[in-house]
Amino acid sequence: MQRRTPLFALLLILALVLAACPAPAVAPAAAPAEQPAAAAEATKAPVAEAPAAPADMTGKVVIAPGQTIRIGGSFALTGPIPDPGKDIHQAADIAVDDLNEMGGVEGFLFELVAEDGGCNGDQGTVVGNKFAADPTIVAVTGGTCSGETFGLTPALQEARIPFVSPSATNPAVVSAECDVCNRTALSDALQGVVDAEYVFNELGLTKVAAMHDNSDYGKGLADIFQNHILALGGEVTNFEGVQVGDTDFRAALAKIGANGPEFIFFGGYSTEAALIAQQMGETPGLDGALFMSDDGAYTKQYLEAAGDAAEGTYMSFVAGAEAEEANATFDVKYMDKFGVSPDDLGPFHGQSYDSVMIIATAIKAVAVKDGDNLVIDREELLTAIRGVSGLAGLTGTLSCNEIGECGAGGVQIFTVTSGEFVQVAGFGME
Repeated sequence: MQRRTPLFALLLILALVLAACPAPAVAPAAAPAEQPAAAAEATKAPVAEAPAAPADMTGKVVIAPGQTIRIGGSFALTGPIPDPGKDIHQAADIAVDDLNEMGGVEGFLFELVAEDGGCNGDQGTVVGNKFAADPTIVAVTGGTCSGETFGLTPALQEARIPFVSPSATNPAVVSAECDVCNRTALSDALQGVVDAEYVFNELGLTKVAAMHDNSDYGKGLADIFQNHILALGGEVTNFEGVQVGDTDFRAALAKIGANGPEFIFFGGYSTEAALIAQQMGETPGLDGALFMSDDGAYTKQYLEAAGDAAEGTYMSFVAGAEAEEANATFDVKYMDKFGVSPDDLGPFHGQSYDSVMIIATAIKAVAVKDGDNLVIDREELLTAIRGVSGLAGLTGTLSCNEIGECGAGGVQIFTVTSGEFVQVAGFGME
């Protein structure tokens, strides 16, 4: 404890004495003469206004003049389906161009922030973390593949950033538990059932085998297919898993051929599907067996890689009911900008364009001006996306339900004739 000086003690005593003495009475001042109201106001001391409490910007994206409304995009630019991934990316670019030509939102333009999700869960996680750490990202279009999208989801859910996938079809991509999760692609729960019904009821084949590439997408779809074949009363002779990137499927096909199925269904992507179609012709027990794959293989790449072996094979695609005039306009813009037809790269450009338009429609519904800034509340945006209804898109009339299913249309079945996909059936189309 510090020792006080005598001077300090003297000052303390003096202060106590003064405090004990009563203050002298003050005579009341004479009332002032009346003044005009304006003069009276002028003589009043100005009172400073209390500063306004700062607005709570938690969970809100604040966009200053000159800045853009930034939408993230996770696209499979590498991995097993780079052409469809590129197509999805380029279609999203066209959507942003169209939105900006229409003036954006309150004069604020859109920007697409593209990242490579690689059609891979680990890469999807990297992209999801990157977007979650960026306070300027309002929403995300993507991912391309189901596994990639599962990788994106945890970080986006925690950051409360909504996404709309154009092409992740595994049923579990959207659910009541994930309020940031949405998509424009139709679920494999529909595609797998339709495929099984077509094989069993239309082709009249009851003894089938199923293969898959062990991806979240391929395995999930093959499982739905085999379960519905069994439910219809058919027989599934084999359920064989291979790997993305494999090139020799002869061992798996030999096991299948030993049981003599009439039909093989493959859940997976273009390259593996094409090689399986080729190698079936070399496999004892598979003479005359037919082959079908899915939207992951419904590409020009499959036709080119399979060559003559593609002839007579089947493909399904989760398709919207296309608006012909809108799609024709889109195709012209795509060709002008990228120098290639969208159909030469992949099938999901319509769903990609529509995913961006759903996000933009919801942003327009919740964005507010705060002075010169544009403010977007992410929580309100989550609700607004699920509230989109009756939106005219490239794939049909889009309405999002309570678990984030926003897709339009149904499932198309194609067969390959003279090196081209020819539609032979359509289910649930508008």
